[in-house]
Amino acid sequence: MKQYAVSTTTGKEYCPTDCVRLLNMKQILFYMKLGVEIKDFYPSVDYKTGEPVLVFLVDKRDSQAAYLQWMSNYTKVRNNE
Repeated sequence: MKQYAVSTTTGKEYCPTDCVRLLNMKQILFYMKLGVEIKDFYPSVDYKTGEPVLVFLVDKRDSQAAYLQWMSNYTKVRNNE
């Protein structure tokens, strides 16, 4: 049985196991421009650097098209296309 959480920042109910966590602000803005709903966000600490970060949660299924577009653009940039 799925367990749900309610965001204290957005007030939205979501299933954490159905979400992906995003840290890259450019990627988050890209997703938002495409209409992907932010389910939750919270402060955390980058385990590699010890720096504070904001973690954003989006639904995996709802963000799949945005992810594929993001990766396509990312690959083009990396390959200097």
